[in-house]
Amino acid sequence: MMIKNVFSLIPAFFLILSFLITKPAHAVFLELSAEQIEEAAEYGKKNKSIEMSEFAKPWTVRKEKGMGSATLFTPFHNIAYKARKFAVERRDFTQKNILNAVEIGDAFTFSVTIYGEEYDFCTNYSAKLYYKDEVVQPEYEFIPDIAEASEFWPDPPSHAARLVFKFPTKDIDSNALVSLAVVAPGGEENVFDFDLSKMK
Repeated sequence: MMIKNVFSLIPAFFLILSFLITKPAHAVFLELSAEQIEEAAEYGKKNKSIEMSEFAKPWTVRKEKGMGSATLFTPFHNIAYKARKFAVERRDFTQKNILNAVEIGDAFTFSVTIYGEEYDFCTNYSAKLYYKDEVVQPEYEFIPDIAEASEFWPDPPSHAARLVFKFPTKDIDSNALVSLAVVAPGGEENVFDFDLSKMK
């Protein structure tokens, strides 16, 4: 079978729990049960043929055209995403693959699409996460040197870039509202609000 059934996933879940003993406990990381792992894998398998934008819709904040979008990769979403990829490639989605997917639970990982006019417009962008009265800085960021032609090319905005930011989950309530601010070189912020309580 492409995706193991729930009974074969239960040992993986207990393996994950034993792995957690040596790591700090973060709410997002601990939320997934064996049933949720199975649900995420099945979501990925059943939706392997739909467009990625539709697939990721439950985890995406999308602004009007040309204003950008941001997608949060929760452990549930990451398992679903990986299961979809393996199903498309006709490969088994193993317990080891599941464990690797769930490990992102100690970070909020955002994939962000932004738009601009120049091919190198994105090089000096940054990001921060607003949580209550705190400002959280990213522990990892990926910013490409060169943007790609956007779906609007040659009309404005003619270029698009995909950025990745990871923020620590420590001390952040998994049911809270957090706001991702993508910051342009001039200081202008493009803010994406995520209600974590409504996301798997």
